[in-house]
Amino acid sequence: MSQVVVFGGGGFIGSHLCRRLVKKHDVEIIDIDLEKVEGLRENERTTFHELDIRDAAAKEYSRGLIEEADIVIDLIAYANPQQYVDIPVDVVHLNYDTNLEIVEVCAETDTRLIQFSTCEVYGKVGARTGEDVEFDEDTSDLVMGPVDKHRWIYATAKQLLERMVHAHGLENDLDWTIVRPFNVIGPQMDYIVEDPGEGTPRVFASFMSSLLYNHPMHLIDGGQNRRAFTHILDAVNGLEAIIENYHEFNREIVNVGNPSNEVTIAELANRMRAVYQDLSPDGSLPETVEISGTEFYGEGYEDGERRVPNISKLTSVGWEPEYDLDDTLRDGISYYVDIHERPGTTPDPSFE
Repeated sequence: MSQVVVFGGGGFIGSHLCRRLVKKHDVEIIDIDLEKVEGLRENERTTFHELDIRDAAAKEYSRGLIEEADIVIDLIAYANPQQYVDIPVDVVHLNYDTNLEIVEVCAETDTRLIQFSTCEVYGKVGARTGEDVEFDEDTSDLVMGPVDKHRWIYATAKQLLERMVHAHGLENDLDWTIVRPFNVIGPQMDYIVEDPGEGTPRVFASFMSSLLYNHPMHLIDGGQNRRAFTHILDAVNGLEAIIENYHEFNREIVNVGNPSNEVTIAELANRMRAVYQDLSPDGSLPETVEISGTEFYGEGYEDGERRVPNISKLTSVGWEPEYDLDDTLRDGISYYVDIHERPGTTPDPSFE
């Protein structure tokens, strides 16, 4: 049994991961909001720390937790394209500056670090080469858009953080693994908006909001960009494999995703509409509306055309994704349908 500190343990991936970790480890869960892991509060293997580590006192407190830990898992991030466009400076401060402080403490205290990054660091490689490439952790170039397309500031900050993690391994003997997740979806992702003016969650939660409240499903730039969507349970299984295979993944970057679930965003909308109609046959289906990225998000938006992982590194230790796209969508959609159609219910988000 290890002592594991999870920064960002109250978020989407973090909450699902913590529910798995407590089966084998003592877990210190740190986040600004811990509602998604409330069901773990009485678990004797968990300790909750509701704090904002950007605060000076919280930083010092967190340092003590890191010093006592066997493993630090850092998932802290702004991870929403609307934020990249609206608050780019804050995005850099949190995704780079704040995370780098955690990296540096891990290096100083000889604490193993599992640092979450993003598949967005691969940038525009597919568009640049004109090929249907799978992104490889060790050979793919990381090519971003122009500076005035400041939506890339998130990916750029994450890429620089990766390079600093790598540098601390070289200079300070830090043991690290960098995780690049690919479009993980499922229960408790982002938030559901009844009114579009309440915010702009990522695509799965955005489409889910449209299905539940019958407002248009917006297809950014025609919905032709391609993504490979990953079931949250496949992602958690992959993360567990990374944790347990320390030597295989020490000082390695690892893609976590499901290349078999590649689909255009327009196709995703249609697949979600079909699953929703099957689960809620009395519900009306919203229309799909094409809109430019600039009109939807604002000036400075740009995105990559295709984002699909090579997962051979992770499959080498026996992990394989188990959920196809239909099962992935059905599990996520049914969770929100249950909540929406049966107010007051609390369906289990973990599938375990």
